[in-house]
Amino acid sequence: MFNPEPTGICELTTPAARKSKLHVALITLYLYESLGARQLCSILRERGHECSLVFMKEFRWGEFREVTEREERILVDLLRDLKPDLVGISLTSSFVADLSYALSEKVRRELDIPVILGGAHPSACPEECLEHCDFVCRGEGDEALPDLCDALAAGGAGDDVPNIWAKVGGEIRRNDVRPLADNLDELAFPLFNEPGCYFIEEDHLQEVDPAIHLHLYHTYASRMACPFACTFCGGVWLRRGLYGGKGPVRRYRSVGRILEDISQALRRHPNARMVQFWDEVFAVRPPKGWLDEFCERFPKEVGLPFGIWSHPAVITEKMVAQLKEAGLKQVVMGVESGSPEVRREVLNRRERNEMVVRGAEALHRHGIETGWDFILDIPWMTEENCRGTFELVMQLPQPFHLGLHSLSFLPQTELTRRALEEGIIRPEQVSRADRPLPERFELHYWKYHLEAGGRSSAFWHSLIYLAGTPFVPKRLLWMIYRMRWLLRLWPRPLAVAAEAARSKQETGRAELFQALSAVYPGMASFLARHPRLAAAANRMARFFGRLALRMFRRGAG
Repeated sequence: MFNPEPTGICELTTPAARKSKLHVALITLYLYESLGARQLCSILRERGHECSLVFMKEFRWGEFREVTEREERILVDLLRDLKPDLVGISLTSSFVADLSYALSEKVRRELDIPVILGGAHPSACPEECLEHCDFVCRGEGDEALPDLCDALAAGGAGDDVPNIWAKVGGEIRRNDVRPLADNLDELAFPLFNEPGCYFIEEDHLQEVDPAIHLHLYHTYASRMACPFACTFCGGVWLRRGLYGGKGPVRRYRSVGRILEDISQALRRHPNARMVQFWDEVFAVRPPKGWLDEFCERFPKEVGLPFGIWSHPAVITEKMVAQLKEAGLKQVVMGVESGSPEVRREVLNRRERNEMVVRGAEALHRHGIETGWDFILDIPWMTEENCRGTFELVMQLPQPFHLGLHSLSFLPQTELTRRALEEGIIRPEQVSRADRPLPERFELHYWKYHLEAGGRSSAFWHSLIYLAGTPFVPKRLLWMIYRMRWLLRLWPRPLAVAAEAARSKQETGRAELFQALSAVYPGMASFLARHPRLAAAANRMARFFGRLALRMFRRGAG
């Protein structure tokens, strides 16, 4: 448990002592794949500085664990031993802003080391961040952070470096962002499994790169390549607001450079069985000939399956066939709403449902594993959103993974501005800052939606989840859909069915006790005190569930 406390931390008021190089410790939170921090670490070392990389906590869906007091102490003790001149915290998600602030204040208070925050949230909210740290890096830090380190090593205050905002003598120095680097091939590869990596988890410290235990190697092909302008996405502001007029934002690494990156990492990662590209939309408007070269060289020079994120407006039959030959195994796409009206009028997305289904069928024909992400609690046209999402999910060819999420109002997005103007949210609700940290992550786990918004939401969210399972008959779901005006008045049995389906999806068994725990906590508590009765109820529920399905299928046939 972390407890942010107001402090009277001293600001930087004098230049640092002159040094030939700096030692920087970069910290990531709940994201040990972090490509940004890994690449910055390599760039700093290339520029002659020392850099340690600290991965704090692993993110696990449905099993969020807070940073403990002991883990905070482990971090402080580690930094005391490492003796860095500067500590950087990678704040890629607004969800962990207050945790980052608390750690920053603890480091400054107990170790008297300056702290810099960087990432999406500090880029959008620099003044807020500077209440808790000494420097903020806005936008890309590939050149900014090394330049800051050079300035501090030379005895300067570091308050005149482009991209860097600094608090010096009680004043904020605001420096504009520099033009974007136009040649990504010149950047060092992200650091992977090298000395100087530390992992803090379960109240223990290990000197190890935790990503070595993954079967994936994470990399990227492009930066800011997404051409779309979804109203909920913070990337739109980065491309058009922060970097408007600062050069072309869509930049690609050459195929040769990507393959060199992967090949070098695989030599240090014998467990890797797959490559995951982190591009927002893979191969969208690439340079001429780029995709053809990638699809020709990747299977020859890497030879592993790979996964991507994409967009329904990008996927075509030809592209799917080409990528399949190259080794494509998984595609995840965010559709966000099954209602074309909601997508168009609320989310600023223009694709038609026919386009989504056509892309899904192409992926299915070529045997590509697919995942579809939807936002369930859009506060405009809520009924239309749920109805349209159910109808669209029912058209997608099985099997697939269904990701059901809660809408996050992120800083600097068009949707956040609209929600604030219309009084739908209050300023303190941006990035869900009004909720405890575990709850912010649980909002992105499906069980939250059982009770979100009352009976109607519980009905729709449960029905949509069931529509994403391959073992529930579609005729049964359509029957429930047609009876929605009645069944939504008492949705808990449907919620139990959905939760049982979730456990079957994840474990292969539909556990009644887990389902009841999520929907009927009181009944679950009773059964927990009577394990024999719970086991009998579980067996009975499975028997009657199979019997009901058998009778339904016989009647439908």
